[in-house]
Amino acid sequence: MDICVVLVTFNRRDDLEKTLKAYETQTHLPRAVIVVDNHSTDGTDALLAAWQAQEGKIAHIVVTMPENVGGSGGFAAGLSKAMELPHEWVFVSDDDARPRADTLQQLADFCEKNPELAAQCAALCGSVDTGAGYALGHRCRIRLGALGRIDQPVPEREYEKDFFEIDFFSYIGACIRRSALERVGVTRGEFFIYSDDFEHALRVRQCGKMLCLPRAVLCHQGNTPYSRNASWRDYYETRNVLIMYLEHFGKTAFRRRACMRLLTGFRSLNLQKIKVIRAGIRDAKAGKTGLHAVYRPGWDPKKK
Repeated sequence: MDICVVLVTFNRRDDLEKTLKAYETQTHLPRAVIVVDNHSTDGTDALLAAWQAQEGKIAHIVVTMPENVGGSGGFAAGLSKAMELPHEWVFVSDDDARPRADTLQQLADFCEKNPELAAQCAALCGSVDTGAGYALGHRCRIRLGALGRIDQPVPEREYEKDFFEIDFFSYIGACIRRSALERVGVTRGEFFIYSDDFEHALRVRQCGKMLCLPRAVLCHQGNTPYSRNASWRDYYETRNVLIMYLEHFGKTAFRRRACMRLLTGFRSLNLQKIKVIRAGIRDAKAGKTGLHAVYRPGWDPKKK
């Protein structure tokens, strides 16, 4: 199985160093590792310069962004760089998600043992382990309800299987076939952050099956709990998922998802959070993307 890896990093030097070592010690080595540095300011540039200078069995490639373009922009740049290389599969993940030693081996073994099924696949994904169980939200399916389509995590019981089919993947441990990327393109960089991976998955699934292989494990503890506080992230979480729903599932599904986001705001009892979410809904309806004039990283709702 011919794999290259794409990672996006921003100011997580120590995590990145550990993650890079995890790919260097895979029992099935990737042919290349591409790291997109999203304009880090914590010494990541020095780490990557030394890493890139190392010689070994794996090609070390660094893409340095002139500014922080968010996870979406970073993955768009990384996948675009991967498309310049000849490798058949592109394994996408986070800088703080560490594969087990046999993670890529599990994917390669599946393809070798199931060649006909593997040939039908546009993506193969691993499972995400938080240390306290599976993070189910990374692998989801579309359910059709009375008010339209909605995404739901695959139930934990299905992780006992050798594999199961999915409709959505996060970018933690998603291995995408090159031919699918050639057909549907890369990440929508203008999303900046959030839902860029789910939206991309909906395009990738047009090219073939998408399977999760639970034994291909990535360890990741970075799940952000729900907060009643207002954050700039609320805007992008709202806007991008609603753009995705409107474009892929239609107006009924969009309205249902918008109501769910509003309920999240009302549950917080925080008027500022409700305001941010409403701004996200308005801009999703208007099809606006990119960085918001106000809701940018570092925005403080206590300051005017």
